Formats: sequence, structure tokens, C-alpha cells
Amino acid sequence: MTIGELWPHLRLLCRALALLGWAAAAAGMTAGLSIAVAGGTSLSPAMQTLQVVSVISMGVAVISFITASMLQPRHRGRRATEPRGLDSAPDPAHDSSGEFPPTLQSFLLAAFAMLAGAAVFACAGLVLRNGPSAQSVAFCQVFLLGAAASGFTFMLFSKVTPRHGSS
Repeated sequence: MTIGELWPHLRLLCRALALLGWAAAAAGMTAGLSIAVAGGTSLSPAMQTLQVVSVISMGVAVISFITASMLQPRHRGRRATEPRGLDSAPDPAHDSSGEFPPTLQSFLLAAFAMLAGAAVFACAGLVLRNGPSAQSVAFCQVFLLGAAASGFTFMLFSKVTPRHGSS
């Protein structure tokens, strides 16, 4: 299953919240990367404003993804609007291991990779003599936003996707 196939199964409100979350995550990542790349040893007022935008974006993204995940009901089998034989034929890409499709698993893997990146930058910031720099904090925000976007995308789409072993 691809994300394009799963998208129509999300409730309209959940889709809107997910879009808000992805947009906020993108805005926060852009602001964080701007700070990390263009920020010097101290932040100018413009960079401080970007830092605030990044923090607000992180909050909006996480809140919207959590709300969307909580509002989306779990998959309950074939819907009445689907064609009759849609889930009767086995999909050769699926096995009976009871796992999610590879598309969804990649979001979970990305979330863990991004969390590892955030941990690395947090540790690097802590061992600096003068404490965490604006750049290490900004990179942590970028990686945390990426982890949140990937993790919550996995959670949201896993609610509408049956596991390989179940129908």
C-alpha cells in the first residue's frame, strides 16, 4: 500500500490536521536550518525571531499530529464503499508476518533515525565548553521535528492500514 492509497481513508478533519502538522514541521525545519546554517556565535534579532517561529512550529506540528492520531478511528476491515473483491485477492507484496507495509515501516525507521540525530546534536551541545550553541539547539529542533513528523505519520496511517497478516 502506498500513502496515496491510504490518504482517502483518513477522516477529513484528520487530513486537515495532518496537513497542518506537515506544514508546521516544514516551517519549523526551515527556520531551524536557517539558524543552524546562517546563525553565528550569537543570534541576531532576525535569527531570534526564526528561533521563536521554529519553537511555535514544533508545538503546532506535535499538537496537530497528536490530535489527528487520536481522532482517526482504527481500521475495521473493508468499508461498504469499497469494491467487493478488493481485499479477497492476496497482495504479493504482503506476507503473513503481521507487519505493516514497507512504506509505513520506513516512516518508523525515519523517526528513529531522526531521534538518533537529535540525541547526537544534544550530546554535542552538552559537551561544548560554553554549553549548547544556537546551532546545536537548532539542529536538535530540526531532527526532533523530523522525528515527530515521521513518527506521527506512521501512527496516523497505521490506523487505516491492516497489518499484512490480517484482513
